[in-house]
Amino acid sequence: MVLQKIGSWTIATDRNLSEPLLVSNDCSNALSHFFQNASTQLLSVTAEAQSHPSGLDSLYAQPWVWASGGLGNMDECPLQVCLAGGTLRDSLVFASACVVPECNAMDLAADDFPAKVALASHNRQVAAVAAAVAVAAETTRTSAEFEPEFDPILIESYVSSFKRLAKINRFLKTGWVCGEYKAEWSFGTFLYLLILVVLLLLSCIGTLFVRPKSKIKSESTRTISDANTTNHAEEKKDDAEQQASMQRQQESTRIQQQSEFWDAWDMSIHLKKLCCQRPETAFLDGLKFGSILWVIFGHVIAIQSSTGPGYMNPSTFLPPHGFTTTLGGQLFFSARFAVDTFLCISGYLVVHILKTKLKRQAEHGASWWELLYLFLIRILRILPLYAMCLGFWMFVAPHLGSGPFWYQWQFYLEPCDKYWWTNFLFVNNFLPWGRPTTDSCFYHSWYLALDIQLFLLCGPWLVLLYLRSQTAGRRMTALLWTLSVVVTAFLSYTRKWSVNTLDGGSAVLFDIEGYAKPHVRAQSYLAGMLVAMLPPSSSSSSSSSSATVIYGGTRTAKAAMVTALIGLATMSLITVTGAYSRRACQFQEVPSTNDCGSSWSAEATFLYTAFGRAIWSICIATIMRLCLERQGGLIGSMLSWNIWTPLAHLSFGVYLIHPMIIFIWKLGDRQKSTFRVFSYVMDFTSITVVSFVFALLAALIVEFPFCALMRPLSKSSTTRATTSVQEEESSPLVVVQSIERNTYGTAAVAT
Repeated sequence: MVLQKIGSWTIATDRNLSEPLLVSNDCSNALSHFFQNASTQLLSVTAEAQSHPSGLDSLYAQPWVWASGGLGNMDECPLQVCLAGGTLRDSLVFASACVVPECNAMDLAADDFPAKVALASHNRQVAAVAAAVAVAAETTRTSAEFEPEFDPILIESYVSSFKRLAKINRFLKTGWVCGEYKAEWSFGTFLYLLILVVLLLLSCIGTLFVRPKSKIKSESTRTISDANTTNHAEEKKDDAEQQASMQRQQESTRIQQQSEFWDAWDMSIHLKKLCCQRPETAFLDGLKFGSILWVIFGHVIAIQSSTGPGYMNPSTFLPPHGFTTTLGGQLFFSARFAVDTFLCISGYLVVHILKTKLKRQAEHGASWWELLYLFLIRILRILPLYAMCLGFWMFVAPHLGSGPFWYQWQFYLEPCDKYWWTNFLFVNNFLPWGRPTTDSCFYHSWYLALDIQLFLLCGPWLVLLYLRSQTAGRRMTALLWTLSVVVTAFLSYTRKWSVNTLDGGSAVLFDIEGYAKPHVRAQSYLAGMLVAMLPPSSSSSSSSSSATVIYGGTRTAKAAMVTALIGLATMSLITVTGAYSRRACQFQEVPSTNDCGSSWSAEATFLYTAFGRAIWSICIATIMRLCLERQGGLIGSMLSWNIWTPLAHLSFGVYLIHPMIIFIWKLGDRQKSTFRVFSYVMDFTSITVVSFVFALLAALIVEFPFCALMRPLSKSSTTRATTSVQEEESSPLVVVQSIERNTYGTAAVAT
């Protein structure tokens, strides 16, 4: 056992030591004192407040889905609550105990703790009998007629529960947690709050006070500057007049820059632009909004079932008879395909925008400095909101709640203590090496690292090749897409990967080696790039009305759309045919040698793992192509509804924020929850609404202002010939939405 103590909170994790553990003297004395002095009422409340599992027989009867009948009534415990299990990221709490506060987690994990409790209670019974004999000697009653002030059945129930808990905990090897965890206030917390206050003040000043004045000054200065320009055209000024004119222009520039600075913090400007829609790519808003909802859908149910107290009725949720075996339950597992949708959108938009920005470089040659500057701008656009959300995760969120399960924040903060720098270098999908994605800092941000890596490896290089030779660019992109599919198939076959979440070791191996890695995910990214590189068809060039964009479509286009939709539905729901028909495998088990996980054959698992992502990317690319070619039909019309635009603009913030909302909510629970579809839908709806509200606030005070402040930097990276296009696409709601804020996905719901 290894003991970790923070204040009054202690956790003991199992390490299989050869020497037996013994209860400390402080704990032994406290137990004796408790039984000697506690009233019958206190003993009754203490005994009834903790769990009373039936023992190992119940565990053997329903392995993996065993929930031990609940966690007792922890809020009524008059002493200290200790939890059995839940000491590791991959284990859940299965019982609670109500014990004296002098006993820590190591004491409860000691081999002789049940014996110490039994001995202390026995001494209480002996003392009570002796007192009864003494009282009887002074009265006319016999000792047999005297009723002692304790209930031996109650005490035996309390003692026996510890014996059963010790056997179960020893079998599961999960350890104990005692006390209530409270995060320590650090310098980072105060610094983060100070930065947040400064950003709020800037936004309030820019919105309420500064902008109207600066706008008046700017207009006045612009009038003077125009007048000076006119006079300069009419006659030549002398040196004094030229110097005065230069001073006025400098003052005009200074005031203009000041006005632009405060305009960047004006929330009213950002709110007005929030609904701005680009007609040619309006369908992407619907794709983004639908995908982010799917991400939240998967995360809510994954975190609820595997974090905090978990479900009281896991058999209702897990296979072989739970919700996850139904047709609707497959949407939970297939939520990972939302990642590939975002990747496809990101790849398309990279080509769509860089075609204009890199046109001169393609003609005259691009220098390393220009490309490095382009990479830097891309990273800086993501960084402000990313850094603020990461700081909130590390320094603020652990202080926003309490409860018996709040200690699990430790599991998510420990990687950040060691590997926070990997997030800023965008390598957190590789480090820590050989670990699942959930073991990284701010683990759902692995997608941002993946997107940056794909941008560096594919983005500008393929666009430059395409601008020099469109045919060569398309062929190279298609070749790389094929290579990614082949590599994925090869590794799936040789490494025995499985994308089916409950396939134990095979699923864990895929999560470590492939889930967040660019060589596997590149196929979706490249599919989107290829869509942007394809030449327009004759049908799209002959279309002239917006009605054709939405409602038109040839028979071939309609057939292609139907085929793509069938392909998406098949990839999402085909797992109902047996991928989750047996109990969930434990991490050391695999379906091929154990009676668990998928009932598919090895060949079927290989085909789905190797080519499911490729099929998905082809179907999404087909839909995107049809919408771009004004052949989207009803699907294109629905995806282009104006209502999706502001919600899609907030999707980057929603992606970063919603897991924090879920963790703060669920880790603050004080009991296991009961899984019901209706309750889950209500939780999903509530978390979605709250996430969008906080994403709006984050966008107004962090994301949009910094994007506006960076606009001059972005302008300097393009030529004057493309300045107007650059200005259009570098607004906070276009470039960031089109490149940065369309480049995210979902954390690994499979883990």
